[in-house]
Amino acid sequence: MFMRCRDERGIAMITALLISLVLLFLSIAVISLSLHSSTQSSLDRKRVQAINASEAGIDAYESALTAFPDSSACQPIDADLPTSPIAHYRVDVTLYSTWPPLTGSEIPCPVGGGQALNATPLGALVVSKGTAVAPGSPTAVSRTMETEIRLSPVYGGFGKAIFSDQQLNLGNALIDNGNQGNDADVYTNGNFTLNNNTVIAGSVYAQGSANVLQGVVNANVWANNYVNMGSGVKVFGNVTSSTSYIQLSNNAHIYGNAKAATTITGGTIDGTKTPNSPSGPPPQVPFPHYPYTENDWDGPGANPQYTVNNYSSCSAAKTFIGALPTGNNVVRVSPTCGMSWGNNSVVNIKGNTAIITDGSFTTQNQNNWNGVGGTWTLFIIVPWRQGLNCGSGNYDVNVSNNSNFNNLNVFVYSQCTINFGNNNADGFHGQIIGGQVNITNNMTLDYVPIIAPGFFLLGYNSQPSYLREIINRTP
Repeated sequence: MFMRCRDERGIAMITALLISLVLLFLSIAVISLSLHSSTQSSLDRKRVQAINASEAGIDAYESALTAFPDSSACQPIDADLPTSPIAHYRVDVTLYSTWPPLTGSEIPCPVGGGQALNATPLGALVVSKGTAVAPGSPTAVSRTMETEIRLSPVYGGFGKAIFSDQQLNLGNALIDNGNQGNDADVYTNGNFTLNNNTVIAGSVYAQGSANVLQGVVNANVWANNYVNMGSGVKVFGNVTSSTSYIQLSNNAHIYGNAKAATTITGGTIDGTKTPNSPSGPPPQVPFPHYPYTENDWDGPGANPQYTVNNYSSCSAAKTFIGALPTGNNVVRVSPTCGMSWGNNSVVNIKGNTAIITDGSFTTQNQNNWNGVGGTWTLFIIVPWRQGLNCGSGNYDVNVSNNSNFNNLNVFVYSQCTINFGNNNADGFHGQIIGGQVNITNNMTLDYVPIIAPGFFLLGYNSQPSYLREIINRTP
């Protein structure tokens, strides 16, 4: 007996199972693709977060440079960012005594911050490794950024080539050369006057007015009051009058921008012209108070350390200076008397030397001060004291005509008046900081920043030269 097969029996179930299987595979594929996309998206977010963290480390270092006057400038930085999930950066720094950084010019970094470096850093290589999430996590992602930064020391009031608390008068044919490019800034809390054939390799800042009668300013001119530019004046940066006008003679030339609270008239301006736009005053720097503290010179923390020689007589102090021994010496003269060297005097300096007198200091015509056996630092200081009567002239520094400082970097300070006479054109290397500074004709000043003992470096300004991602590496 033959039975007829029912071919369609159960086909619906088989079809349903096949469809379910296809749907299962599609669901698995969708879930797998979703998980992959989610994982990839999470990885992408971590990569972005890691690069942001590494850049945050560089930003944190640059921001803190203004408060790094010591070996803290080269200490590693480890910090978490207040993100969710947590991100982290590690910053490692190598300081250099040259710019651009050169192999062999690395500055050793003392263990721990708060110590003095053995050289002033001019460049830094900064490597910042950012990690998301927290370091040590099996899913952490790290990326590393690198930058080279040019460092410019910040000395406060001691960071100018010429600082005058009151009016600043610069005579004819002054050449003010920079130390690193156009950094020989001049500053006054009063009015500024620049006379003929003068070159300033830096910026001019005046809390009063600025009269630039003839000459060249390689950077900016910024006065709180008016700016008056005479015939042939060239300013290669910007010119700003915060509260008044800018007036240019017909052939005066501003190569940058001009901005004034009221009118801008005359001359040639290559950049933008913005009249009727008041602004804040130039960054104000108070006159730095520099009293005498013996421990700053001969104490255990002094670097270099000086031998202090105390005198109550100007004549006895001059005799000692005339036969100055080799080494670092302070000649401290107190109470008040006037130290003066007559015409054609010759003084040989045989080490870093400070003449610190409570009275006046004067060199008459044809003086020659010579560094012997090397290039030394000479400090000429009338220390700051409360209530001095500067009108008496008893606390002034006077450098008369044809005075030369050979193989010497010179730091001149008085809260009263500092006068430089004619024809000191053989070169003055250093800084001049006074209550009022008057420089007459034919002087060349090469700006050299000098750290005065007891008045230390405040920090650094930074100028990055590049920013790039590099291969991750272990610090």
